[in-house]
Amino acid sequence: MQTQRYRAQDLISFGQRVLERVGFPAAQARAAATVLVEADLRGDFAHGIAGAVSLTDFVSKLGDDEAALGFKRLRVAQYTVDEPKYPAIINVDAHGTLGHYVALEVVPLVIERARQQGYAKAYIRNSTHFGDCGIYTEMIGQADLAAKVTCTAPAWSKPFIELQEDLDPASPANLARYDGVRKRFGTNPIAWTIPYEGGMITLDMAVTQRAVSPILDAARHNSLALGVEQDHNGRFFLEVQGQRRELSEVHLDVAASATPQEALAKLGRGGQVHLRATEKGLLKGPGDVDLNFPLAFDTVMKRDCYVAPLGGTYFGYKGFGLNMLIELDNVLGGGVEGLIRVLTPQGRPATPELVAQTIEAYAIDALEPLAKVKRRLRESVELTAQCGNQLMFLPGQKEQEFRRECLARGLPMTPTRIEILRKVAAHPKVNLPFDLKPLTA
Repeated sequence: MQTQRYRAQDLISFGQRVLERVGFPAAQARAAATVLVEADLRGDFAHGIAGAVSLTDFVSKLGDDEAALGFKRLRVAQYTVDEPKYPAIINVDAHGTLGHYVALEVVPLVIERARQQGYAKAYIRNSTHFGDCGIYTEMIGQADLAAKVTCTAPAWSKPFIELQEDLDPASPANLARYDGVRKRFGTNPIAWTIPYEGGMITLDMAVTQRAVSPILDAARHNSLALGVEQDHNGRFFLEVQGQRRELSEVHLDVAASATPQEALAKLGRGGQVHLRATEKGLLKGPGDVDLNFPLAFDTVMKRDCYVAPLGGTYFGYKGFGLNMLIELDNVLGGGVEGLIRVLTPQGRPATPELVAQTIEAYAIDALEPLAKVKRRLRESVELTAQCGNQLMFLPGQKEQEFRRECLARGLPMTPTRIEILRKVAAHPKVNLPFDLKPLTA
């Protein structure tokens, strides 16, 4: 697909203007737009300015009917910091506003506290999804501190059930082992950064088999390609065999198609429509059926679809455990101890879907002077690089190299992503002229 390059600062400014138009103060709007574009700069377009949890999602959630729901999933609000009980622990209430803004405000507090006493940790409650955890750990890493960041998320993964008969994965006992098992944990991402002389090593990952953002990205692409519409009640509709149908009636059947041609044939569409598939085996439906072509982030996907824990359906015990511990750690700081997303029988949200985050920093010079320990860390990194070959990337290396390239040459944006931005600019609550211009060759 043809791409054009745009200046990162232009995309940030656009995102800021959109968020200001729907009521966010300039500082909050700027912070959220910056983090979204930082995800793009790292090659994570699913979390970027035109990603699944981005401007369109913010505008939609900000418009929640509080009188009907009893809550709003996103608010224009200001965070507060609690009176400290322990000097190393910072407790923050985001009050339902943009998680990106709150996290960017909290990071300097954590850095300052960690520099003073060697360690600091912030717990953020009543927050919203704040993008890539690694953006925040690398900010802390630039201050010569090691960092860990986690975030909870709505349920996408089931508790792990081990094979009941090791010799035959397809035995009746093994195929039935997930009977009655419900979704419980989110992707609950974690990032960890350790700086060394000349760079940083960053691991940023979901603790499920894969992040769900590529699934949501594919669903959004397919929704646009097929002309899926959403009414004021949140229901999705599309044309099937020449008739307008509710998406929930056909979603699972179409998504389970093995090829784009099969999916389009079920819908009665011609081959001129380009559908995007998820990675094989990533998204599962009832009965462990592979869902290859999600069509929208609708009630069916929220309620009936899931991803495996880190390690997969055969070896996911440790991933399941890590996922649970991340949630429990966030519960310590006021995070939700139950399901973050609950839907009514009609598919409407029954919970505000607020998440929790932890931001942790610690000194790396407790044993040796900073310069010496950074040099020793560099030697360890270099040995790892020497043990690989020219095809190997160190954790975080691809993202850091891509970021440098994009800052120098511009950020590549596909026509689909630009169309998403064009539509959000035209949203009645935004109503901005779309003036983003690509860089000339």
